[in-house]
Amino acid sequence: MSRTIKVRVVDKNGYGLSGYRIKAYGGEELRTNRDGTALVDADGSTVTIFVNGRTEYAGSVSRCPNPLVIERS
Repeated sequence: MSRTIKVRVVDKNGYGLSGYRIKAYGGEELRTNRDGTALVDADGSTVTIFVNGRTEYAGSVSRCPNPLVIERS
């Protein structure tokens, strides 16, 4: 069963950042839109989510925050 996880990349003030590369292990690379959002499809029971090549979440799909908010400066 697949779950869609919304990943939001924001600055320190909470504003969305566009153009960040988002990828789930084994999945296709996406880019955040103008609101800083990308939708990741997670298949299986575990997922690893990368933002610009850096691991931001690794663990159970069911325990992953949705939306997963990543703060970048």
